[in-house]
Amino acid sequence: MIKSGEQKLDITEEIEVVLIPIESVREKIVQGEISVAGTIAAICLGLNFLK
Repeated sequence: MIKSGEQKLDITEEIEVVLIPIESVREKIVQGEISVAGTIAAICLGLNFLK
């Protein structure tokens, strides 16, 4: 189980943490549901995603 701490957001920030199965991540990237370049890069590097 992954635990998260209390968020300390700026006034204009709105962040929602959603846990999803790793198997569905690639599909969400292709469909544009995950579209932040830094997030995609981290996923690719962390999971050796491009193999």
